[in-house]
Amino acid sequence: MQSYWAKKRKQSDMILVQAKGLSGSALKVIALVSMTLDHIAYYLMDKNIAYDAMRTVGRMAFPIFAFLLVEGYVHTSSVRKYALSLFSFALVSDIPWWLLNHDNTHNVFFTLLLGLWALMAVERLKLTPSAQCFAVGMLAVISTCLHADYEWHGVFLIVFFYLFRNRWALMAMFTVPVMEEYGMLGYIVDLTLLVAYNGERGFITGQYAKYGVYIFYSGHMCVIWLLWLYLQI
Repeated sequence: MQSYWAKKRKQSDMILVQAKGLSGSALKVIALVSMTLDHIAYYLMDKNIAYDAMRTVGRMAFPIFAFLLVEGYVHTSSVRKYALSLFSFALVSDIPWWLLNHDNTHNVFFTLLLGLWALMAVERLKLTPSAQCFAVGMLAVISTCLHADYEWHGVFLIVFFYLFRNRWALMAMFTVPVMEEYGMLGYIVDLTLLVAYNGERGFITGQYAKYGVYIFYSGHMCVIWLLWLYLQI
């Protein structure tokens, strides 16, 4: 009987510990909501106070996705499958992206993919720092030449999140200048959220749930495009 209650107390303690901070799933939800508000403002609204507020909140999305990419890289059982998933959704997502933008830019999945390759280069070339710098630099140049969302800023942000993982002061020191162009208020809020990350996956688990998050990206852009068409009537 005593062992039963000891086990129950242990389970309760585990639940309390896991409840502290923000899980990866909570961060994903924050990023998805932030991204959606940003795109609604950018594509559907005129510039006003509400527009500025929603764009500021929207700038929180990419750093969270970049941070979670690093966590995914650290914990994934297959980097190749991870890269293939990003590449596949990058191609699919470029269709609604082009419909909304009609230019030669490319969606954020390309930035995340190039950032993932940069992490692979950093890890595999760790005995030759000069080769690391060259590889990361080239991938940042490719991101800029492709006009991928966030261009070189996105690649460097991902690499710095990886190099200074769990070293928050150094992370802030190196990443704030990278993100300065996109507004500091949203990024400062981001850093406070990332510090609260508890290392838990959270409620979004399994392949279907993960791909559901990916599909949401393309799906919400399709909906916004349809709303944009409706507003042109």
